Amino acid sequence: MNALNTFVQVAVARANEYQKCSPEQALTYACEDIVDNELGSRNFTSRHIDEWLQYVCTREDIDTPQVVVGRAVRSSLASADIESNTICFRGKVTTAATALHEVAHVIVGADSHGVLFRDELVRLARAHISVDYAALLYGVYQGVGLEMSPWPASASQR
Repeated sequence: MNALNTFVQVAVARANEYQKCSPEQALTYACEDIVDNELGSRNFTSRHIDEWLQYVCTREDIDTPQVVVGRAVRSSLASADIESNTICFRGKVTTAATALHEVAHVIVGADSHGVLFRDELVRLARAHISVDYAALLYGVYQGVGLEMSPWPASASQR
């Protein structure tokens, strides 16, 4: 059994921890957890996340969302309000992966975690974390049975 199969099996098992989510959303979250646990992404304090998001959004040619930092809660690490172009991070430290997850919602313009969202998150991860991170995320998404566009489509740059 190769490493990717192991990550896929762990993601499928971990999806059960997201009981209040749809099966697609639970698998999406579980895959992201597995990849971030394995490869990690940069940590930002609440004071530094604004600057990094400004950089990301400028490169992506999108309006930078307003950032709100709230107290940590168990139910979610962050959320995006598409209507007001606001991202709320919970807690004093946020990872690049969490921030890009919310930026993907803003770019796609939807709260859902469907194929368009996942394609965008993989593209953002490739551009702003690493190719290895994006490739593993893509592979685990596919491995658990989540629909993905072909890799070259998810890797296109704006």
